[in-house]
Amino acid sequence: MDESEVSVTFLPSGKRVKVKKGSSILTASQEAGEGIRSLCGGKGSCGKCKVVLERGEITKNPEPHEKFIKEGNYILACQSFLMSDAEVYIPPESRLEKQQILSKFIVKEKDLQPVVRKEFYQNSFLPEVISSKGYKLNVHTDVEEGDFTLVLRGNEIISVEKGDTRDEFFGLAIDIGTTTLVLSLVDLNTGRVMDITSDYNGQIIYGEEVLSRVEYARSKKDGLRRLQKAVVESINKLIDKIIGNYSTDRIYDVVVSGNTLMTHFFFGRDVEYMFSGDGRVERKAFVSSAKELEINSNPNAGVFGLPPVGKYVGGDIVGDVLTSGIAESAEISLMVDLGTNGEIVIGSEGWLISISVASGPAFEGYEIKNGSRAVEGAIDHVKIPNPDSPPEYTVIGKTKPSSICGSGLIDLLAELFKNGVIDFTGNLQRNPRVRRGDDGLEYVIVKSDESATGKDIVLTQKDIDTLIMSKAAVCAGISVLLKKAGLDIEDINRFFIAGAFGYYIDIENSFTIGLFPEFPNAEVIQIGNGSLAGAYMALTSRRKREITEKISKIMTYFDLSTDPDFMDEYNSALSIPGKPELFPTIYSKYV
Repeated sequence: MDESEVSVTFLPSGKRVKVKKGSSILTASQEAGEGIRSLCGGKGSCGKCKVVLERGEITKNPEPHEKFIKEGNYILACQSFLMSDAEVYIPPESRLEKQQILSKFIVKEKDLQPVVRKEFYQNSFLPEVISSKGYKLNVHTDVEEGDFTLVLRGNEIISVEKGDTRDEFFGLAIDIGTTTLVLSLVDLNTGRVMDITSDYNGQIIYGEEVLSRVEYARSKKDGLRRLQKAVVESINKLIDKIIGNYSTDRIYDVVVSGNTLMTHFFFGRDVEYMFSGDGRVERKAFVSSAKELEINSNPNAGVFGLPPVGKYVGGDIVGDVLTSGIAESAEISLMVDLGTNGEIVIGSEGWLISISVASGPAFEGYEIKNGSRAVEGAIDHVKIPNPDSPPEYTVIGKTKPSSICGSGLIDLLAELFKNGVIDFTGNLQRNPRVRRGDDGLEYVIVKSDESATGKDIVLTQKDIDTLIMSKAAVCAGISVLLKKAGLDIEDINRFFIAGAFGYYIDIENSFTIGLFPEFPNAEVIQIGNGSLAGAYMALTSRRKREITEKISKIMTYFDLSTDPDFMDEYNSALSIPGKPELFPTIYSKYV
């Protein structure tokens, strides 16, 4: 072996890779395709990539280790550099375990008119059909005459197939999330969803949150190519899994929906312009071909990406709006999609206003001591019967708990408040389960003998402060948006909550902690995966596809970073639940 290279083996998977001497363990894991948690993308600022060096020599950056390593023989994968062959053990809390992925979506009405169609001709002569119909043949075919089926996009023939293949007529609707991918196989004859499958977005090994991938794309010579390849390979694996006994050549149209950066990465588009100059994004759909993107489908299939509104409001939000029907309704509606960022839209027929708030990282486990995404082993719901009793909880995967995810954090915060374990400022009070830990006061959720890690699972005072700041950002954003529209909470007729986080949270508890204002006259509707639903609607309907471009063009976007009202509203929301006028019911019960 070249002396400038070292070999590293990852345990328990056994994956092995050779990398340049001096590479970080995290970089080696990326080369090996091994999943290690890394919210910050290798900057040493999240402390989630803890591993154990079983054998070998390393050098390490001391400062982040002093900050995050309090006990045991852990090291940070991103701040530890390989100086010899090594074996590295990845403990359960640092592995990218299977995530709870939302594949459910709601479509109220079907409008079946896909952009592709099939026509069957019996005992016919192909050149005569082309001439009489005025079609354009832009593909090679060995079919000259007999029984054949044409696949058309407008007047363009994209495939000529022997015999009658009308029963095999498929399309794909894909939600490209920062963390996960959800793919739906659709029968374009009927609009029926034949199957749905999901998995991690393969880009996750380059950083769990989107800005770490932006940094990877900008700093690495072939970073963008690697990111594009990773997501396409992940999608192709899902296609192979879902297609069954059919040929992938029978997939003739693909529609994808995702945030602006994820969509750029998928289509292989440079993102540099968004971080220099004015950063404006063209409000136009992404269009390419399956052949160009190397998607496993008919090579002449088109690939359509829902259009973005701006850098922080992407095609996924356009999909949410399309699914909710806000843009085609006379009723005034508010829609929230909480992920890494929180996107909020208000409007009705003919007008839409949107904002984006930095809210999601805390609710996805970032900066929370025992926080995580919604993975196996994460506590997802909590109930505290009385102040002195231990919490009752449920765990994703029905295993021993190893962490707590966003829906669990919202429940816990609400239950602590309702039981007087925290006051309206969020400060922990005297309680049998409150103690002083390494980071100050903390509440013990699960004791070590009941957890999968053999350690206590706790919520620290610092965690509570972080969660309150995150929920305050969302509530403040909604308050500012209401002001922009000249509306009060009583004026909202429908309140839509989109996305996986919004689907799994307890709505009443979200009101209790002040994440969302109370809307006394609104119907609350959880629409599930609105991004996937929007992709489905654009796949099955030309008219809906055109509406997505209309939505992106009429939506006004406000940048809250320069808005003077935002800080006032944010400061008012830094309590539980927040401004009394926004939470009349909660105040009457608990304050």
